[in-house]
Amino acid sequence: MIRLHLIGALALASAMVALPSARAQDEPAEPEAPAAEAAEMPRVSFLKDVAPILVESCVGCHNPKKAESRYDLTTFASLAKGGAMGEGIMLEPGDPDLSYFVELIRPDGVPLMPWDGEPIAEEKRMIIERWVAEGAEYDGEDPAADWVSLVSKAREIVIPDAYPYPMPITALTFTPTGDAVMTSGYHELNTYTLADGSLTERSRGVAERVYDVAFSPDGKYLAAASGSPGQAGEATLWTVGEDGTLSDPKRLVESEDAVFCVDFSPDGTRVAFGGADRAIRVFNVESGERLAEVEDHADWVLDIAFSPDGKRLATASRDKTSKLFDAEAYESLVTFPGHGEPVYTVAFAADGKMVMSGGGDKQVRLWNPDEDAKQVRAFGGFGGPVFDLVLFAEGQKLAASGSDAVVRVFNPADGKVVQTLQGHDDWVYRLAVSPDGAWLASGSWDGEVKVWNTADGSLRTTLIAVPGHQGEAVAAQADAD
Repeated sequence: MIRLHLIGALALASAMVALPSARAQDEPAEPEAPAAEAAEMPRVSFLKDVAPILVESCVGCHNPKKAESRYDLTTFASLAKGGAMGEGIMLEPGDPDLSYFVELIRPDGVPLMPWDGEPIAEEKRMIIERWVAEGAEYDGEDPAADWVSLVSKAREIVIPDAYPYPMPITALTFTPTGDAVMTSGYHELNTYTLADGSLTERSRGVAERVYDVAFSPDGKYLAAASGSPGQAGEATLWTVGEDGTLSDPKRLVESEDAVFCVDFSPDGTRVAFGGADRAIRVFNVESGERLAEVEDHADWVLDIAFSPDGKRLATASRDKTSKLFDAEAYESLVTFPGHGEPVYTVAFAADGKMVMSGGGDKQVRLWNPDEDAKQVRAFGGFGGPVFDLVLFAEGQKLAASGSDAVVRVFNPADGKVVQTLQGHDDWVYRLAVSPDGAWLASGSWDGEVKVWNTADGSLRTTLIAVPGHQGEAVAAQADAD
Protein backbone atom coordinates (compact mmCIF):
# COMPACT_ATOMS: atom_id res chain seq x y z
CA MET A 1 0.00 0.00 0.00
CA ILE A 2 1.44 3.37 -0.99
CA ARG A 3 1.28 5.90 1.81
CA LEU A 4 1.67 9.62 1.13
CA HIS A 5 1.10 13.08 2.56
CA LEU A 6 -0.93 15.06 0.05
CA ILE A 7 0.34 18.32 -1.32
CA GLY A 8 -2.22 20.08 0.85
CA ALA A 9 -0.12 19.12 3.86
CA LEU A 10 2.73 21.14 2.42
CA ALA A 11 0.52 24.22 2.16
CA LEU A 12 -0.61 23.76 5.72
CA ALA A 13 2.94 23.41 6.97
CA SER A 14 4.19 26.49 5.09
CA ALA A 15 1.37 28.58 6.58
CA MET A 16 2.43 27.85 10.15
CA VAL A 17 3.67 30.96 12.01
CA ALA A 18 6.00 30.87 15.02
CA LEU A 19 4.17 32.50 17.94
CA PRO A 20 5.66 33.15 21.39
CA SER A 21 3.97 31.45 24.33
CA ALA A 22 1.67 33.46 26.68
CA ARG A 23 4.05 32.91 29.59
CA ALA A 24 7.09 34.25 27.81
CA GLN A 25 5.92 37.09 25.61
CA ASP A 26 8.96 39.17 26.41
CA GLU A 27 11.41 36.35 25.74
CA PRO A 28 12.77 35.77 22.28
CA ALA A 29 11.09 32.86 20.58
CA GLU A 30 13.07 29.73 19.81
CA PRO A 31 13.84 29.50 16.11
CA GLU A 32 11.62 26.92 14.39
CA ALA A 33 12.66 24.50 11.68
CA PRO A 34 11.77 25.65 8.19
CA ALA A 35 8.23 24.55 7.32
CA ALA A 36 9.34 22.87 4.07
CA GLU A 37 11.93 20.85 5.97
CA ALA A 38 9.37 19.83 8.61
CA ALA A 39 7.01 18.54 5.95
CA GLU A 40 9.72 17.12 3.69
CA MET A 41 8.66 14.02 1.81
CA PRO A 42 10.82 11.47 0.00
CA ARG A 43 10.97 11.81 -3.76
CA VAL A 44 8.43 9.80 -5.69
CA SER A 45 9.88 6.64 -7.26
CA PHE A 46 8.63 5.70 -10.70
CA LEU A 47 9.06 1.95 -10.21
CA LYS A 48 7.79 1.77 -6.62
CA ASP A 49 5.08 4.45 -6.63
CA VAL A 50 3.99 5.38 -10.17
CA ALA A 51 4.37 2.14 -12.12
CA PRO A 52 1.96 0.08 -9.93
CA ILE A 53 -0.76 2.68 -10.58
CA LEU A 54 -0.21 2.44 -14.33
CA VAL A 55 -0.27 -1.37 -14.21
CA GLU A 56 -3.58 -1.24 -12.35
CA SER A 57 -5.31 1.38 -14.49
CA CYS A 58 -3.62 1.78 -17.87
CA VAL A 59 -1.54 -1.15 -19.12
CA GLY A 60 -4.56 -3.35 -19.94
CA CYS A 61 -5.29 -1.12 -22.96
CA HIS A 62 -1.80 0.22 -23.66
CA ASN A 63 0.58 -2.69 -24.19
CA PRO A 64 2.44 -4.16 -27.19
CA LYS A 65 -0.47 -6.47 -28.04
CA LYS A 66 -3.21 -3.88 -27.55
CA ALA A 67 -1.75 -0.41 -27.99
CA GLU A 68 -4.83 1.81 -28.05
CA SER A 69 -4.04 5.03 -29.98
CA ARG A 70 -0.65 3.46 -30.70
CA TYR A 71 0.37 4.14 -27.11
CA ASP A 72 2.38 1.47 -25.27
CA LEU A 73 3.02 2.11 -21.58
CA THR A 74 5.10 -0.97 -20.82
CA THR A 75 8.48 0.76 -21.11
CA PHE A 76 9.45 4.18 -19.83
CA ALA A 77 10.80 5.16 -23.24
CA SER A 78 7.48 4.50 -24.96
CA LEU A 79 5.50 6.14 -22.13
CA ALA A 80 7.50 9.35 -22.50
CA LYS A 81 7.35 9.28 -26.29
CA GLY A 82 3.55 9.08 -26.46
CA GLY A 83 1.15 7.74 -29.07
CA ALA A 84 -1.08 8.96 -31.86
CA MET A 85 -2.63 11.77 -29.80
CA GLY A 86 0.37 13.09 -27.93
CA GLU A 87 3.69 12.09 -29.43
CA GLY A 88 6.52 14.11 -27.95
CA ILE A 89 4.31 16.08 -25.51
CA MET A 90 3.35 13.45 -22.93
CA LEU A 91 5.81 14.54 -20.24
CA GLU A 92 7.23 17.96 -19.46
CA PRO A 93 9.60 17.24 -16.55
CA GLY A 94 8.97 19.73 -13.75
CA ASP A 95 5.62 20.96 -15.06
CA PRO A 96 2.50 18.75 -14.70
CA ASP A 97 0.32 21.42 -16.32
CA LEU A 98 2.25 21.13 -19.58
CA SER A 99 2.32 17.32 -19.53
CA TYR A 100 -0.39 15.79 -21.72
CA PHE A 101 -0.16 12.54 -19.78
CA VAL A 102 -1.24 14.37 -16.61
CA GLU A 103 -3.98 16.27 -18.44
CA LEU A 104 -5.59 13.02 -19.60
CA ILE A 105 -5.91 11.56 -16.09
CA ARG A 106 -7.27 14.72 -14.43
CA PRO A 107 -11.04 14.83 -13.78
CA ASP A 108 -11.57 17.27 -16.66
CA GLY A 109 -9.31 15.38 -19.08
CA VAL A 110 -10.46 15.10 -22.70
CA PRO A 111 -10.60 12.21 -23.31
CA LEU A 112 -10.54 11.17 -19.67
CA MET A 113 -8.30 8.18 -19.05
CA PRO A 114 -8.70 5.32 -18.32
CA TRP A 115 -11.22 5.16 -21.14
CA ASP A 116 -14.48 3.49 -20.08
CA GLY A 117 -12.92 2.67 -16.71
CA GLU A 118 -12.86 4.00 -13.17
CA PRO A 119 -10.94 7.31 -12.99
CA ILE A 120 -7.63 7.13 -11.19
CA ALA A 121 -8.22 7.99 -7.53
CA GLU A 122 -7.16 11.50 -6.52
CA GLU A 123 -4.47 10.35 -4.11
CA LYS A 124 -2.92 8.16 -6.81
CA ARG A 125 -3.20 10.90 -9.42
CA MET A 126 -1.39 13.27 -7.05
CA ILE A 127 1.47 10.78 -6.80
CA ILE A 128 1.85 10.91 -10.57
CA GLU A 129 1.62 14.72 -10.63
CA ARG A 130 4.20 15.03 -7.87
CA TRP A 131 6.52 12.68 -9.76
CA VAL A 132 6.25 14.89 -12.87
CA ALA A 133 6.77 18.05 -10.76
CA GLU A 134 9.94 16.52 -9.32
CA GLY A 135 11.38 15.97 -12.79
CA ALA A 136 9.68 12.79 -14.09
CA GLU A 137 12.83 10.75 -13.52
CA TYR A 138 13.07 7.03 -14.26
CA ASP A 139 14.79 5.15 -11.44
CA GLY A 140 15.35 1.91 -13.36
CA GLU A 141 18.47 0.85 -15.23
CA ASP A 142 17.15 0.73 -18.79
CA PRO A 143 14.35 3.05 -20.05
CA ALA A 144 13.58 0.48 -22.76
CA ALA A 145 13.11 -2.38 -20.27
CA ASP A 146 9.68 -3.87 -19.63
CA TRP A 147 8.92 -2.30 -16.26
CA VAL A 148 5.58 -4.13 -15.96
CA SER A 149 7.43 -7.40 -15.33
CA LEU A 150 9.84 -5.60 -12.98
CA VAL A 151 6.93 -4.29 -10.93
CA SER A 152 5.28 -7.70 -10.85
CA LYS A 153 8.43 -9.41 -9.58
CA ALA A 154 9.15 -6.72 -7.00
CA ARG A 155 5.64 -6.58 -5.55
CA GLU A 156 5.38 -7.98 -2.06
CA ILE A 157 2.88 -10.82 -1.91
CA VAL A 158 1.10 -11.53 1.36
CA ILE A 159 -0.94 -14.73 1.34
CA PRO A 160 -3.36 -14.69 4.27
CA ASP A 161 -3.35 -17.60 6.69
CA ALA A 162 -7.13 -17.38 6.67
CA TYR A 163 -9.03 -16.23 3.58
CA PRO A 164 -11.77 -13.63 4.23
CA TYR A 165 -14.10 -15.50 1.87
CA PRO A 166 -14.09 -18.61 -0.37
CA MET A 167 -12.09 -18.42 -3.59
CA PRO A 168 -13.76 -18.90 -6.98
CA ILE A 169 -12.84 -22.28 -8.44
CA THR A 170 -11.12 -21.33 -11.68
CA ALA A 171 -8.82 -24.38 -11.69
CA LEU A 172 -9.57 -27.91 -10.53
CA THR A 173 -8.02 -31.38 -10.83
CA PHE A 174 -7.84 -34.66 -8.94
CA THR A 175 -4.49 -35.65 -7.50
CA PRO A 176 -2.91 -38.75 -9.11
CA THR A 177 -4.03 -40.89 -6.17
CA GLY A 178 -7.65 -39.83 -6.71
CA ASP A 179 -8.35 -39.27 -3.01
CA ALA A 180 -8.00 -35.48 -3.09
CA VAL A 181 -8.66 -32.49 -5.32
CA MET A 182 -6.42 -29.52 -6.03
CA THR A 183 -8.04 -26.11 -6.56
CA SER A 184 -7.07 -22.55 -7.37
CA GLY A 185 -6.19 -20.17 -4.53
CA TYR A 186 -4.64 -16.74 -4.08
CA HIS A 187 -1.04 -17.10 -5.33
CA GLU A 188 -1.25 -20.79 -4.38
CA LEU A 189 -2.76 -24.17 -5.17
CA ASN A 190 -4.77 -25.83 -2.40
CA THR A 191 -5.29 -29.56 -1.90
CA TYR A 192 -8.34 -30.94 -0.08
CA THR A 193 -9.00 -34.57 0.89
CA LEU A 194 -12.27 -36.13 -0.17
CA ALA A 195 -12.60 -38.05 3.09
CA ASP A 196 -13.30 -35.06 5.34
CA GLY A 197 -12.79 -31.93 3.22
CA SER A 198 -9.69 -30.89 5.14
CA LEU A 199 -7.01 -28.71 3.58
CA THR A 200 -3.81 -30.76 3.51
CA GLU A 201 -1.44 -28.75 1.32
CA ARG A 202 -0.96 -25.12 0.26
CA SER A 203 1.48 -24.96 -2.65
CA ARG A 204 2.91 -21.49 -3.31
CA GLY A 205 4.70 -20.19 -6.39
CA VAL A 206 1.97 -19.22 -8.87
CA ALA A 207 0.61 -15.88 -10.02
CA GLU A 208 -2.38 -14.20 -8.40
CA ARG A 209 -5.14 -16.10 -10.22
CA VAL A 210 -4.78 -19.74 -11.27
CA TYR A 211 -6.89 -20.50 -14.35
CA ASP A 212 -5.95 -24.10 -15.11
CA VAL A 213 -3.94 -26.90 -13.55
CA ALA A 214 -3.08 -30.42 -14.74
CA PHE A 215 -1.02 -33.44 -13.71
CA SER A 216 0.91 -35.31 -16.38
CA PRO A 217 -0.55 -38.72 -17.30
CA ASP A 218 2.09 -40.51 -15.19
CA GLY A 219 1.60 -38.12 -12.27
CA LYS A 220 5.26 -37.07 -12.22
CA TYR A 221 4.67 -33.44 -13.20
CA LEU A 222 2.21 -30.66 -12.42
CA ALA A 223 1.60 -27.66 -14.67
CA ALA A 224 -0.34 -24.49 -13.87
CA ALA A 225 -1.54 -21.57 -15.99
CA SER A 226 -1.93 -18.35 -14.05
CA GLY A 227 -1.66 -14.58 -14.12
CA SER A 228 -3.37 -11.23 -13.72
CA PRO A 229 -5.27 -9.92 -16.77
CA GLY A 230 -3.49 -7.04 -18.46
CA GLN A 231 -0.53 -7.28 -16.11
CA ALA A 232 1.36 -10.58 -16.14
CA GLY A 233 1.05 -14.26 -16.95
CA GLU A 234 2.94 -17.37 -15.90
CA ALA A 235 3.13 -21.01 -16.92
CA THR A 236 4.86 -23.13 -14.29
CA LEU A 237 5.95 -26.78 -14.27
CA TRP A 238 6.86 -28.74 -11.12
CA THR A 239 8.24 -32.20 -10.47
CA VAL A 240 5.91 -34.24 -8.22
CA GLY A 241 7.55 -36.47 -5.61
CA GLU A 242 6.31 -39.89 -4.54
CA ASP A 243 4.78 -38.28 -1.46
CA GLY A 244 3.01 -35.67 -3.62
CA THR A 245 5.32 -32.77 -2.76
CA LEU A 246 6.23 -30.28 -5.49
CA SER A 247 9.81 -29.38 -6.32
CA ASP A 248 12.09 -27.96 -9.03
CA PRO A 249 9.64 -25.32 -10.35
CA LYS A 250 10.32 -24.18 -13.92
CA ARG A 251 8.80 -20.91 -15.15
CA LEU A 252 8.18 -21.86 -18.79
CA VAL A 253 6.25 -18.72 -19.74
CA GLU A 254 6.43 -15.17 -18.42
CA SER A 255 4.11 -12.98 -20.46
CA GLU A 256 2.51 -9.57 -20.22
CA ASP A 257 -0.99 -10.99 -19.83
CA ALA A 258 -2.65 -13.98 -18.19
CA VAL A 259 -2.04 -17.61 -19.20
CA PHE A 260 -5.41 -19.39 -19.20
CA CYS A 261 -5.04 -23.05 -20.15
CA VAL A 262 -2.73 -26.09 -20.08
CA ASP A 263 -2.74 -29.68 -21.30
CA PHE A 264 -0.21 -32.53 -21.42
CA SER A 265 0.25 -34.76 -24.43
CA PRO A 266 -1.02 -38.33 -23.83
CA ASP A 267 2.54 -39.68 -23.55
CA GLY A 268 3.48 -36.94 -21.08
CA THR A 269 6.47 -35.68 -23.07
CA ARG A 270 4.98 -32.31 -24.04
CA VAL A 271 2.91 -29.63 -22.34
CA ALA A 272 0.96 -26.89 -24.13
CA PHE A 273 -0.26 -23.52 -22.86
CA GLY A 274 -2.52 -20.77 -24.22
CA GLY A 275 -3.33 -17.31 -22.98
CA ALA A 276 -4.43 -13.73 -23.41
CA ASP A 277 -1.53 -12.85 -25.70
CA ARG A 278 -3.12 -15.18 -28.33
CA ALA A 279 -0.06 -17.44 -28.34
CA ILE A 280 0.00 -21.23 -28.14
CA ARG A 281 3.27 -22.47 -26.66
CA VAL A 282 4.44 -26.09 -26.48
CA PHE A 283 7.36 -27.32 -24.36
CA ASN A 284 9.38 -30.47 -23.83
CA VAL A 285 8.46 -31.57 -20.30
CA GLU A 286 11.82 -33.15 -19.45
CA SER A 287 14.08 -30.33 -20.60
CA GLY A 288 11.75 -27.32 -20.55
CA GLU A 289 12.76 -26.52 -24.13
CA ARG A 290 10.18 -24.57 -26.11
CA LEU A 291 9.18 -26.63 -29.13
CA ALA A 292 6.73 -24.22 -30.75
CA GLU A 293 5.02 -20.86 -30.45
CA VAL A 294 2.02 -20.24 -32.68
CA GLU A 295 -0.19 -17.14 -33.00
CA ASP A 296 -3.20 -17.95 -35.15
CA HIS A 297 -6.13 -16.75 -33.02
CA ALA A 298 -7.30 -13.13 -33.07
CA ASP A 299 -8.08 -13.03 -29.34
CA TRP A 300 -7.48 -14.85 -26.04
CA VAL A 301 -6.84 -18.60 -26.15
CA LEU A 302 -9.10 -19.92 -23.38
CA ASP A 303 -8.67 -23.70 -23.64
CA ILE A 304 -6.35 -26.23 -25.24
CA ALA A 305 -6.41 -30.02 -25.70
CA PHE A 306 -4.21 -32.71 -27.23
CA SER A 307 -5.85 -35.46 -29.27
CA PRO A 308 -5.70 -39.00 -27.83
CA ASP A 309 -2.83 -39.89 -30.19
CA GLY A 310 -0.99 -36.62 -29.52
CA LYS A 311 -0.85 -35.69 -33.19
CA ARG A 312 -3.33 -32.83 -33.07
CA LEU A 313 -4.03 -29.88 -30.83
CA ALA A 314 -7.44 -28.18 -30.45
CA THR A 315 -8.06 -24.71 -29.05
CA ALA A 316 -10.95 -22.50 -27.92
CA SER A 317 -10.80 -18.73 -28.18
CA ARG A 318 -12.54 -15.51 -27.32
CA ASP A 319 -12.37 -14.73 -31.06
CA LYS A 320 -15.50 -16.95 -31.38
CA THR A 321 -13.69 -19.86 -33.01
CA SER A 322 -12.23 -23.22 -32.17
CA LYS A 323 -9.20 -24.35 -34.18
CA LEU A 324 -7.31 -27.53 -34.93
CA PHE A 325 -3.52 -27.67 -35.30
CA ASP A 326 -1.02 -30.27 -36.42
CA ALA A 327 0.82 -31.02 -33.14
CA GLU A 328 3.98 -32.10 -34.95
CA ALA A 329 4.39 -29.36 -37.56
CA TYR A 330 2.39 -26.88 -35.43
CA GLU A 331 0.43 -25.60 -38.39
CA SER A 332 -3.25 -24.63 -38.47
CA LEU A 333 -5.41 -27.30 -40.09
CA VAL A 334 -9.00 -26.09 -39.78
CA THR A 335 -11.21 -23.50 -38.06
CA PHE A 336 -14.64 -24.16 -36.51
CA PRO A 337 -16.55 -20.83 -36.59
CA GLY A 338 -20.08 -21.97 -35.78
CA HIS A 339 -20.55 -20.70 -32.21
CA GLY A 340 -20.75 -17.02 -33.14
CA GLU A 341 -19.82 -16.23 -29.51
CA PRO A 342 -16.65 -16.72 -27.45
CA VAL A 343 -15.62 -20.38 -27.24
CA TYR A 344 -14.60 -21.29 -23.69
CA THR A 345 -13.80 -24.98 -23.79
CA VAL A 346 -12.65 -27.72 -26.16
CA ALA A 347 -12.08 -31.48 -26.03
CA PHE A 348 -11.58 -34.48 -28.32
CA ALA A 349 -13.84 -37.49 -28.66
CA ALA A 350 -12.32 -40.70 -27.31
CA ASP A 351 -11.29 -41.90 -30.77
CA GLY A 352 -9.86 -38.49 -31.67
CA LYS A 353 -12.01 -38.19 -34.78
CA MET A 354 -14.25 -35.39 -33.55
CA VAL A 355 -13.63 -32.10 -31.75
CA MET A 356 -16.15 -30.90 -29.13
CA SER A 357 -16.49 -27.27 -28.08
CA GLY A 358 -18.66 -25.20 -25.75
CA GLY A 359 -19.30 -21.49 -25.86
CA GLY A 360 -21.26 -18.37 -25.16
CA ASP A 361 -24.06 -19.45 -27.49
CA LYS A 362 -25.26 -21.97 -24.84
CA GLN A 363 -24.32 -24.91 -27.06
CA VAL A 364 -21.93 -27.84 -27.11
CA ARG A 365 -20.99 -28.52 -30.72
CA LEU A 366 -19.32 -31.59 -32.25
CA TRP A 367 -17.16 -31.12 -35.36
CA ASN A 368 -15.65 -33.45 -37.91
CA PRO A 369 -12.35 -31.85 -38.94
CA ASP A 370 -11.81 -34.32 -41.77
CA GLU A 371 -15.08 -33.46 -43.51
CA ASP A 372 -14.67 -29.74 -44.22
CA ALA A 373 -15.06 -28.82 -40.53
CA LYS A 374 -18.65 -30.06 -40.68
CA GLN A 375 -20.78 -29.76 -37.56
CA VAL A 376 -21.98 -33.24 -36.65
CA ARG A 377 -24.23 -32.46 -33.72
CA ALA A 378 -25.14 -29.75 -31.18
CA PHE A 379 -26.33 -30.16 -27.58
CA GLY A 380 -28.58 -27.46 -26.15
CA GLY A 381 -30.67 -26.93 -23.06
CA PHE A 382 -28.17 -24.76 -21.22
CA GLY A 383 -29.31 -21.60 -19.47
CA GLY A 384 -26.15 -19.67 -20.30
CA PRO A 385 -22.57 -20.00 -21.62
CA VAL A 386 -20.85 -23.39 -21.45
CA PHE A 387 -17.52 -23.09 -19.60
CA ASP A 388 -16.08 -26.61 -19.37
CA LEU A 389 -16.27 -30.10 -20.89
CA VAL A 390 -14.82 -33.39 -19.72
CA LEU A 391 -15.07 -36.87 -21.26
CA PHE A 392 -15.12 -40.08 -19.19
CA ALA A 393 -16.40 -43.68 -19.10
CA GLU A 394 -14.06 -44.50 -21.99
CA GLY A 395 -15.63 -41.74 -24.03
CA GLN A 396 -19.20 -42.88 -23.50
CA LYS A 397 -20.14 -39.89 -21.32
CA LEU A 398 -19.51 -36.16 -21.66
CA ALA A 399 -20.02 -33.76 -18.76
CA ALA A 400 -20.65 -30.07 -19.45
CA SER A 401 -21.10 -27.12 -17.10
CA GLY A 402 -21.65 -23.40 -17.29
CA SER A 403 -23.28 -20.30 -15.92
CA ASP A 404 -26.64 -21.91 -15.13
CA ALA A 405 -25.08 -23.82 -12.18
CA VAL A 406 -26.09 -27.26 -13.53
CA VAL A 407 -23.76 -30.11 -14.52
CA ARG A 408 -25.19 -32.13 -17.39
CA VAL A 409 -23.92 -35.53 -18.50
CA PHE A 410 -24.56 -36.45 -22.14
CA ASN A 411 -24.19 -39.47 -24.33
CA PRO A 412 -21.96 -37.92 -27.02
CA ALA A 413 -23.16 -40.46 -29.58
CA ASP A 414 -26.68 -39.03 -29.72
CA GLY A 415 -26.61 -35.90 -27.54
CA LYS A 416 -29.15 -37.22 -25.03
CA VAL A 417 -28.88 -36.16 -21.37
CA VAL A 418 -27.92 -39.12 -19.16
CA GLN A 419 -27.71 -37.28 -15.81
CA THR A 420 -28.55 -33.82 -14.49
CA LEU A 421 -26.48 -32.91 -11.43
CA GLN A 422 -27.93 -30.04 -9.43
CA GLY A 423 -26.91 -28.38 -6.19
CA HIS A 424 -24.57 -25.55 -7.10
CA ASP A 425 -25.73 -21.95 -6.59
CA ASP A 426 -23.28 -20.19 -8.88
CA TRP A 427 -21.41 -20.59 -12.17
CA VAL A 428 -19.83 -24.02 -12.49
CA TYR A 429 -16.54 -23.04 -14.03
CA ARG A 430 -14.44 -26.23 -13.82
CA LEU A 431 -14.89 -30.00 -14.09
CA ALA A 432 -12.50 -32.88 -13.39
CA VAL A 433 -12.69 -36.69 -13.43
CA SER A 434 -10.74 -38.91 -11.03
CA PRO A 435 -8.00 -41.15 -12.50
CA ASP A 436 -10.16 -44.27 -12.04
CA GLY A 437 -13.21 -42.58 -13.58
CA ALA A 438 -15.35 -43.16 -10.50
CA TRP A 439 -15.79 -39.54 -9.45
CA LEU A 440 -16.65 -36.28 -11.17
CA ALA A 441 -15.72 -32.99 -9.44
CA SER A 442 -17.36 -29.66 -10.25
CA GLY A 443 -16.08 -26.31 -9.02
CA SER A 444 -18.16 -23.14 -8.85
CA TRP A 445 -17.59 -19.41 -8.64
CA ASP A 446 -18.70 -19.28 -4.99
CA GLY A 447 -15.79 -21.50 -3.92
CA GLU A 448 -17.72 -24.76 -3.69
CA VAL A 449 -16.49 -28.11 -5.01
CA LYS A 450 -18.93 -31.00 -5.32
CA VAL A 451 -17.83 -34.57 -5.98
CA TRP A 452 -20.34 -36.85 -7.74
CA ASN A 453 -20.51 -40.59 -8.31
CA THR A 454 -20.18 -41.03 -12.08
CA ALA A 455 -22.16 -44.27 -12.03
CA ASP A 456 -25.43 -42.97 -10.62
CA GLY A 457 -24.93 -39.20 -10.25
CA SER A 458 -25.22 -39.23 -6.47
CA LEU A 459 -23.38 -36.58 -4.45
CA ARG A 460 -20.44 -37.88 -2.45
CA THR A 461 -19.20 -34.71 -0.75
CA THR A 462 -19.08 -30.90 -0.84
CA LEU A 463 -15.88 -28.99 -0.13
CA ILE A 464 -15.50 -25.25 0.53
CA ALA A 465 -12.29 -23.61 -0.75
CA VAL A 466 -11.66 -21.26 2.16
CA PRO A 467 -8.22 -21.84 3.73
CA GLY A 468 -8.06 -20.99 7.41
CA HIS A 469 -11.74 -21.72 8.03
CA GLN A 470 -11.84 -25.47 7.83
CA GLY A 471 -14.33 -25.73 10.67
CA GLU A 472 -16.81 -23.78 8.59
CA ALA A 473 -15.94 -25.83 5.53
CA VAL A 474 -16.51 -29.14 7.30
CA ALA A 475 -19.78 -27.83 8.79
CA ALA A 476 -20.93 -26.83 5.32
CA GLN A 477 -19.98 -30.28 4.09
CA ALA A 478 -21.99 -31.89 6.88
CA ASP A 479 -25.00 -29.73 6.02
CA ALA A 480 -24.72 -30.80 2.41
CA ASP A 481 -24.60 -34.45 3.44
